[in-house]
Amino acid sequence: MEFSPHDSMASPPSPTGSSGNSMVNIIYILYLIGFFIPGTSAMGIILAYINRDSSTQPYTSHFQFQITLFLKGLLYAIAGLVLYLCSVAIAALTSGAGIILLVFPALLMLWWAAWTIYSIIRGMSALNRNLPIS
Repeated sequence: MEFSPHDSMASPPSPTGSSGNSMVNIIYILYLIGFFIPGTSAMGIILAYINRDSSTQPYTSHFQFQITLFLKGLLYAIAGLVLYLCSVAIAALTSGAGIILLVFPALLMLWWAAWTIYSIIRGMSALNRNLPIS
């Protein structure tokens, strides 16, 4: 048995190569944990950006989906915050009568949470069948 110097210098398998989908699953899980621990979703989008260009199908579509999911969620969160601040300002100006307007940002944030969880489950389901997400 001969020793080849190239054997020991083999590159490690890519986390997004044909051998597995662990990085995509990790990002989906980070997004789910992000509901309870702030900052984990930000780690997820960073990982998605890093791995997006070096991945193969069907993983490329999942990384792009995860990036889009994060950005849409960020827009929902900003819209919810703006609605909340407007509702509080109106409530203050009307001596508390406008407090009922707090229902709108609460409903928006509930919709965002339900939509995000549904999207993550849909993505994980497609990933488990080795299909791209559409």
